[in-house]
Amino acid sequence: MGVRDRSPPMSEPIQMERAVEGGEVRLRLRGRLDRQAAPLVLEWLRTWLPGAGETARLDLGEVEYLDSAGVAVLSEALRLARERRQSLVFSRLSEPARRTLEIFRWQGVDLEAPEKTGLLEGLGERVLQAFEGLRQIGMLAADTFSWALAGPFTARPGHPRGEIVRQSILLGSRAFGIVALLSLLIGLTLALLSAAQLRQFGANIYAANLVAVAMTREMGPLLTAVIVAGRSGSAIAAEIATMRVTEEIDALESMGFSPVRFLVVPKLYAVTMTQPLLTLVADACGVLGGMLVGALLLQVPMPAFLLQCADALRTKDLLIGLLKSLSFGWIILLTGAHCGLRTQGGAQGVGISTTRSVVLSIFLVIVADCAFSLAFYS
Repeated sequence: MGVRDRSPPMSEPIQMERAVEGGEVRLRLRGRLDRQAAPLVLEWLRTWLPGAGETARLDLGEVEYLDSAGVAVLSEALRLARERRQSLVFSRLSEPARRTLEIFRWQGVDLEAPEKTGLLEGLGERVLQAFEGLRQIGMLAADTFSWALAGPFTARPGHPRGEIVRQSILLGSRAFGIVALLSLLIGLTLALLSAAQLRQFGANIYAANLVAVAMTREMGPLLTAVIVAGRSGSAIAAEIATMRVTEEIDALESMGFSPVRFLVVPKLYAVTMTQPLLTLVADACGVLGGMLVGALLLQVPMPAFLLQCADALRTKDLLIGLLKSLSFGWIILLTGAHCGLRTQGGAQGVGISTTRSVVLSIFLVIVADCAFSLAFYS
């Protein structure tokens, strides 16, 4: 049975807990390890570190802040352990502590090897992490939409002048070419695949129905979303992640700016305006590709193809496609912003966040597409 001691002054910015379990001393720091707390922590360590030949584990998993004075305390703790011929192991590192130690390029941390988890434990941990990520994206969505709705009624704008126009150009107009080209090719492919079957029954004209409905309700919004996720979603994640690792977001917060209002809301306005327009471009180019196949291979005149498309389409089909495209655009934006804001580490962390943003965005878009298909099935 272990013996536990706690530091008595609860008003201090940092608390220290000591436990003796199986002949091993376990020390835990909780709070801010800064210049004010450094002398007190150093005195605690000198008093509570064990004798020669014993092992001590220092838990830094609940350290909320670490500055240069705290790094000096950790270096002194290692020096004391070497003098007393002890083994001092750091069992955990919080993210603030890890970031500070990376800045100082401090190589003194001897981390305890993580415990191996079983298959079911690992699966359960992944599921919990997935739900936590969805919860954080939901909170970010609530914060973003609240700022977006309140923005027009506030006296001070939360973003630089002209930022919405700049984001609309970056996220919308510059994606026009690739969306149009790929949609044209998809329309060609759909018409070719349908022609091989329909010509057996002399129903070449119905290729127009397939291309029009498929592009408007499904392929147009989905293809546009995949292109935007790979092109614009990755750019959003990389931009915000770079600002996170270079501490620009911390500077915004210290000046009283909300990072969500300053960085995410202008992109939300831009995506809301440009995503449906890109989807309409994709629909038109897809129908154009099908019309070219109809005229060249199916002997269906272009006016007849267009009339057949108009007969096949309903207003509901167009509205469903636009609703999908708008929802997909919001999903891509919020996922990219979430991954960027949660970036950890340096340049490697930016790459990881960018990759995660693209993969997660496409996954959530496909899940949402399935949900829409079930909801509007008739």
